[in-house]
Amino acid sequence: MGIHFAGTRGPASDWRGALMAVPPTGVAVFSPAPLRHGARRIARALLEEAAVLGGGQLLALPGGDLLVVATAGPGNRAAAAISEVAGIVPETWTLPEQLPVAEARCESAAAFRAGAAIGLTELEALCGSLAIEEFARLTLFTEGASARPLAQRLSPASLGLPDPDMEAIAREALCRRLLSALTDPLQRTRLPPLRPGLRLILDLPLGGLANGAPMRGGVADDPNGPIALLPLASLTDPAGFAAIRGGLQAAGWRVGLLASHPAALSWVAAPGLIWAVPAAAQPPCVDPLPRGIPPEGLIVIGQPVPEWCFAPGIWHEGRNA
Repeated sequence: MGIHFAGTRGPASDWRGALMAVPPTGVAVFSPAPLRHGARRIARALLEEAAVLGGGQLLALPGGDLLVVATAGPGNRAAAAISEVAGIVPETWTLPEQLPVAEARCESAAAFRAGAAIGLTELEALCGSLAIEEFARLTLFTEGASARPLAQRLSPASLGLPDPDMEAIAREALCRRLLSALTDPLQRTRLPPLRPGLRLILDLPLGGLANGAPMRGGVADDPNGPIALLPLASLTDPAGFAAIRGGLQAAGWRVGLLASHPAALSWVAAPGLIWAVPAAAQPPCVDPLPRGIPPEGLIVIGQPVPEWCFAPGIWHEGRNA
C-alpha cells in the first residue's frame, strides 16, 4: 500500500493504515495537542507544509496530529521547527521498525474525545485499564557518533494530554505500573525484553521506588550502575529527594532528573546528577555543556537527534528496542 497524498488532513480513522503505508524512506511524526490552542495551529501549519513537501498526509486525532511522509527530510525539519517555535516536542518514528510504538501512541491519542477535558476519575480509570504492552516503551541510546547501543530506557509512553498537569499525573500512575511489572515475574513477561549487557535507564515516579525499598542495582555508589530518572518536580521536596537519592545510591543506582525542557539545565543547580532532556534544535544554554556520564551527564530524549548531540559524552535516543 502506498501513501496517498491527501492535501492536508485525512480522516482520523485512517491513522493505522497510514502508518503501515510509510515506506522505509519516510517517517511518522506525532505532535501532541498542547494546552494552548494557538501552539497547535502553528504546529499544524508546519506539519501541513511537510506533508506537501514530503509526499504524505496529516491526520488530526483528538490527542494530537499525525504526519506521515514518504520522504524523511521534511518530516524531521517540521519536528525540529515545532519544538523550537511552538514549544511542543513531537515524537518521530522510523517505520516499520518502530511501528508498535507508533501504534500504541496513536491509539491513546485517538481514544480521547475531541475538545473534552479528561477528569481525574477518568484518567485514573484509563491508566489502570491500559495493557502494559500499550504503554511500556523501551528505547536504545548511543553515545556521540557511535552507532553501538550502550543503554536502554524503560519508560511509559506519553498519553498526549493537553493539560501538562494531567499528563504528569498519568506518568506517575504508569511509572508505578512499570515498577510493579518489573518486580512481578508474571507481569514482567509483558514488558519489552531488556537487552543483557546494556545499562538500564528506568523512569521512576515522584516518590521513587515503592515503600522506599529500592531494587538492587549493584554495589553501593556504583558509578556505572543503572540510572533512575526522577521527574524534575522531585526537587520541590528537598528532604524527600535527598532521602530517595540516598536510598537509590546505596542500592547501586545512579540518579538523574527528567526535565520537560532543556532550559532547566541553565536554571536548576543539581551537582552530581545526570540530566535527561528533550531533543532541541540548539544545545541547552549552559556553559560549559555537561560532558561525560558519570559523574555529570546529559541524556537527550526524542528524535530527530540534533547535530550537537553527537559530541562525546552525550547519550541520545537511537530507536525503539
